[in-house]
Amino acid sequence: MLGSQPISVNVGSHGDYLWLTTTEHDFDSLLSLCPTAVLGKYVAITCFDSGTLDLSDKEKAAGWESRNGIAYSPLIESVRRLPDRGGFDEWYVFTTPIDLGRRGRGNPFEAPLLPGQVEVLVNFAEGFDLHQSSHLADLFWRQLEWIHPESYIADTHHLLTFVSASSSVFAAVRNALRQSRS
Repeated sequence: MLGSQPISVNVGSHGDYLWLTTTEHDFDSLLSLCPTAVLGKYVAITCFDSGTLDLSDKEKAAGWESRNGIAYSPLIESVRRLPDRGGFDEWYVFTTPIDLGRRGRGNPFEAPLLPGQVEVLVNFAEGFDLHQSSHLADLFWRQLEWIHPESYIADTHHLLTFVSASSSVFAAVRNALRQSRS
């Protein structure tokens, strides 16, 4: 059990994507159990500890960049070189470098979702859960259609969400998380 929440694992699919949510694991356990989810790839961090990631000099020297409220990684060669996770984190994982535009600053319910502006949905902790139909889940899937990452990882204080268009990456993550419960 993570905190006082009962253990829950849900899986599903939406279009080209497979997804899982779990209350049993967090961001750090996903990366330690299945580093292949990010190794050899590029990460765009749209939310860190409910805000933006302020890169350290060490991260900048290692090739990390920050543009318009989004932090971009160099090619990930080791999970030990990733920024610490702060809770309420949201990462998009790509096989090639990408520029997502800018981090949204408004209310996603009051303005239309547009390519070139990424709305952070992980901060809606109680409302953002893919196994329950909601307006937030609908917004998420619409945004994912134009961002089209290989994978998406988000972590709140009680729920880890992993989404991937790669069936092999999804299977590796799901199996690693499942085996850790044994």
